Amino acid sequence: MNENLMKKFEREVTKDKIDSCLIQHDGKTVFEYYRNNKMKERQHKIYSVTKSILSILVGIAIDKGYIPHVHTPITAYFPDSRKDSAGDEITIKHLLIMTSGLYWPGNTAMIPSKNWVKFVLSQPVEYKPGEEMIYSCGSSQLISAILQKATGLDTVSFAQKHLFMPLGITQYKWNRDSQGIAIGGFGLNMKTEDLLKIGMLYMNNGQWKSKQIVPSDWVKESTAASVKIDNTFSYGYHWWVLTGDDQEFPRPETFFALGKNG
Repeated sequence: MNENLMKKFEREVTKDKIDSCLIQHDGKTVFEYYRNNKMKERQHKIYSVTKSILSILVGIAIDKGYIPHVHTPITAYFPDSRKDSAGDEITIKHLLIMTSGLYWPGNTAMIPSKNWVKFVLSQPVEYKPGEEMIYSCGSSQLISAILQKATGLDTVSFAQKHLFMPLGITQYKWNRDSQGIAIGGFGLNMKTEDLLKIGMLYMNNGQWKSKQIVPSDWVKESTAASVKIDNTFSYGYHWWVLTGDDQEFPRPETFFALGKNG
């Protein structure tokens, strides 16, 4: 890679007071920066990047037969939700692309509630499922609960067995709600080097050290633009997509995970 470009990048990273940054190219780490020695071992709170990792787990669960497909109605896991006007219309895919139609009052309303899943399901239906995107950590919490119901394992244990252990990720913390359900929207804390592993897993179409951890079809499907937000951004299955629609600044389509504060 261009040495002058990397030096310029390093200056920008330092100036912006970024905690840590790793860049890998052709299987080799070509740039490594930590603001101080503590940052290398620190388990960073990754906020909504948690959502993208949750999406990976859904793909694994479908591949292993725990969940039939993304079009499975959520009433299969929450039969009491039939009492709401949404009926059988909301599917797992609607939750993944944030188009459930359920009203979302925000984290500040959900967090103090005693049962997060019941809180989300009790919200009124504002839109017909599939019509409008409303970014909601509540949708992610329902997905985490569905994983637990479908697999018979809590989300953290499922992730440990089928994702983290195969990637050699051993140091992390996944916070849970009061019902013991892993927080799907923002609960994970991970080391920078382990986040790089997640990125490289998807860059390699779900393969890690010659082993297929995530089905390649799921990688492609989940990172495709499902909902257009504007001329620059779209949303996939809990992944953001940078599209090439902007005529002024054309670029190849790129997917990425994004958390609070970058």
